[in-house]
Amino acid sequence: MGKLSAGRGMSTPVRRDQFKLAPKGIVHLPTGAAYIPHPGAPYVGTMNPNQLGNVLPNGEDYRPHEVKAMMEQLWAEYVAANPRLFEVDD
Repeated sequence: MGKLSAGRGMSTPVRRDQFKLAPKGIVHLPTGAAYIPHPGAPYVGTMNPNQLGNVLPNGEDYRPHEVKAMMEQLWAEYVAANPRLFEVDD
């Protein structure tokens, strides 16, 4: 039996197009969850969950571990494709 709340449907699927990537971090647009890296250290930073873990006013319900897993994957791809964005000037 799945973990569904009484009267609720399944969780909302997490998709790649729900994320905004920039050198300053990655944001899951529906929930506002964001990862902001420290300058020059793309894998060291701060995670702000914002509305992640809450049912959104429009009824969407994202599973936090699914959002975080997609966020980590997309961020790793972004950093690998754009290494010069994360170099520290000496």
